[in-house]
Amino acid sequence: MDKTILVTLAGHDDQYRLEPDAFDRLARYLDGAAERLQDDPDRADVLGDLERSIGDKLVRTDPGDRPITIAAIDGILDAIGAVDTGRADEAAAGAAATQPRRRRLVRVRDGQQMAGVCNGLAAYSEIRVDWVRTIFILATVATAGVFLIVYVAMAFILPVGETPAEAQAGRSRGPIR
Repeated sequence: MDKTILVTLAGHDDQYRLEPDAFDRLARYLDGAAERLQDDPDRADVLGDLERSIGDKLVRTDPGDRPITIAAIDGILDAIGAVDTGRADEAAAGAAATQPRRRRLVRVRDGQQMAGVCNGLAAYSEIRVDWVRTIFILATVATAGVFLIVYVAMAFILPVGETPAEAQAGRSRGPIR
């Protein structure tokens, strides 16, 4: 004996025959979407649109007199994708996983010896500050003082950040006045 479940979706008059596994997968998807949209003022509209979209895709995958399988439901739900709530906490988690960290080159006052340029370069490049200072000194000697001019120019051009963490997060106090 085969068990099938009849389902009616918003915006469709037809009933769809689903295998129990396919029904469970669809129910979990819609319940998860309803839970994610719990605080959304347009929750009912979004859920109705989801059901209509699923129904539209089910009409196109008509298996005849056989019930709709879990493979067909998986393909439809993959095509629709996850429900995006637009909330900052979920968006931030997704963005952190997919986007590189935004950094900004600044002068860092915390631990500066002259103008904080080497501290800022160290925070930006994530290299220890003593290595950056050594490279700057060697480059200045090797170029007969050209890098000293570059250092002075950077001291006037770069905005000021108080700590290395601010430099890595992209925050600064603005241009030097």
